[in-house]
Amino acid sequence: MSELTLTLRQPAQIGDKARSDFVLGTQDHLPGPVVRGAFAAAWIAVHGQPSRSSPRRQEFARLFEGGVRFGPLFAGTEVTPLSVVSHKYGDGQDCQVAEYDRAVHGDVPQWCPDCGSPVEHRRGLRGRPVRLRRRTSVAIAPSGVARRGQIVTRDTLETGQAFRGTLLASDPALLGLLAGLGPVRVGGRRTTHGTAEVSIGDSGPPPTAQRRDDGRLVIRLRSPGIFTDGQGRPSRDPDPGELHDVLGGPVRVVRRWTRWQNVGGRHMASGLPKPVELAVAAGSTYLLESEQAVPGEALAALGARGLGLRRHEGFGDLAPSPQLRRGRRERDAEATRLRRLWDSVAALRGAAVTHPRLWPALAAALAGHAAGEQSAAQSLRRIAEQSDDRYITAAVSTYLGFPAPDAAYVARELCGS
Repeated sequence: MSELTLTLRQPAQIGDKARSDFVLGTQDHLPGPVVRGAFAAAWIAVHGQPSRSSPRRQEFARLFEGGVRFGPLFAGTEVTPLSVVSHKYGDGQDCQVAEYDRAVHGDVPQWCPDCGSPVEHRRGLRGRPVRLRRRTSVAIAPSGVARRGQIVTRDTLETGQAFRGTLLASDPALLGLLAGLGPVRVGGRRTTHGTAEVSIGDSGPPPTAQRRDDGRLVIRLRSPGIFTDGQGRPSRDPDPGELHDVLGGPVRVVRRWTRWQNVGGRHMASGLPKPVELAVAAGSTYLLESEQAVPGEALAALGARGLGLRRHEGFGDLAPSPQLRRGRRERDAEATRLRRLWDSVAALRGAAVTHPRLWPALAAALAGHAAGEQSAAQSLRRIAEQSDDRYITAAVSTYLGFPAPDAAYVARELCGS
């Protein structure tokens, strides 16, 4: 999988639904169809319309009709799953539990037992808010003259923000073709808005289903999903046959948290509007039960493939597991765990004083190991073997067994890096 990054060099307006306050709003992320349309427009600007007589028609079809899957792009945010509920009033940080995921925790209380606040789903994206700019100007008539008494208020995404997401291609060469298209324009008003720099780099595997301790699977959608039943009618659930083919066995939906929405768009090659589809909204969540154990390879294939129709346009993308806000119970448990972590490597905390000659090499190896350097791990083993202090030896050996996040935390506290 590759990571696509679009960095805005001009304000961008991503069409949003009509608002009652007459403000032309913008979405706070770049949906997959918008990203795909931006690259398709850039391709057409360079090579012309992909007509039947065009020698590059096949290239256009491979890029935009199935060979590449364009996922949504986010700027430090993530979709809020519909299964996640939190305090309606306040953030709940002083309560035992701040947020619940009903797909993982099962039934949750309707009111917080600590503060009494109702517990419900919060709409919108999670994470750092996207920077928006609001501008009010006079409406312009087709003749180029200002319309008397009419003004327009418009929200746009501010420049300088980087939006990142997944990009999957059946052939790695297709990624090179996309990168070679150079800057693209996203959203509306493309003559003066939407210019974005393109960067395509390597990334880890795409998000896939979460496996619960009881073996059930949780699927969350990062983008709207278009599902149909056996007669082609809109369905709120993924097709059981599709799940069977991907996961390798019968699978049924046990619980669901969904919301309907309409999705449309415009076909760049023909210049015609696309049919409006009835889809389940981004954040929709499904709890699945399989009759047999689902192997990890099948889950990886599900993440790379997505679910439903029009997947190459960015629909049916899967979301990662949410990072729930911690309440007092989890913060206390984490503080206790970190204290025990420190106790297990207590000898390293005073090594700068007790072993001043050893400390520079030891500190460098600790920081290097936390950064993932293989040579640093070998250096630590050598230090543990050669040290005449058995407490240092034991502490280093314990540190080498830490998971990467814990090793990074200890190294940061010890070495300040």
